[in-house]
Amino acid sequence: MISKKAVILFVILAVFLIAGASFFLDKNFSPRIWFPSGAKIIIQDQQITDNTKPFKIAITYPQIAGLEDFNQKAKAIVDKEIADFKKNSLENDTAVKAVDPISYAKYPRTYELNIGYDKGQIDNNIVSVIFNVYNFEGGAHGASYFVPLNFNVKTNQEVKLVDLFPGQSDYLQKISAFCTQDLTKQLTKALDSLDGTYLADGAGPKAENFQFFLINPSTSSGQATITFYFPQYQVAYGSAGDFKVIFPR
Repeated sequence: MISKKAVILFVILAVFLIAGASFFLDKNFSPRIWFPSGAKIIIQDQQITDNTKPFKIAITYPQIAGLEDFNQKAKAIVDKEIADFKKNSLENDTAVKAVDPISYAKYPRTYELNIGYDKGQIDNNIVSVIFNVYNFEGGAHGASYFVPLNFNVKTNQEVKLVDLFPGQSDYLQKISAFCTQDLTKQLTKALDSLDGTYLADGAGPKAENFQFFLINPSTSSGQATITFYFPQYQVAYGSAGDFKVIFPR
């Protein structure tokens, strides 16, 4: 007959074996980090500065301990922006020097890259940020645009807009109608005339028109929203700037 003490020892041993097996499987087959419900995820800003002539670079980008896939994606965005900026700037710099070397020697060029980011929902389900990029690579003026990174913490995958509207085949039509109405109000207030604007193209029901978005945290009442970003030239001429629309989800 097995003693009570032996049964207890057997149960304890079984628990340790199960826990060890779970740890092994998770470590070897599931690299995801699971944050406890309600756990606070802390973003740590990373800085990059480079004032080596002819560049002037100032970058702030997010990193999160334990979310290596997110960190790699964020760093990859920054690395690509830097590489493209330096390549284009140096090509333009070489061309300017070749065309007018005397003027080039008197007035050396400076090429600028600034990157920051906006935060949206940051929790154990979703990490949503959007990079604000400005660069001057030569020419008459610089360029401003956005690069989104919406990340599902549980699946380690980027969140696409379609993922936020499961089973809704007409979600683009609804978003387009709302944004067009809101943008019309913004443009009417900001500009003397709507001539030179192109809402039908820039805010029409096409996925590419709404690729720059930030998932916002739900309010205390449970209201969920998405901020759509419209960069220069998407819905109006460049000097009108960029626009944002908050869409209730």
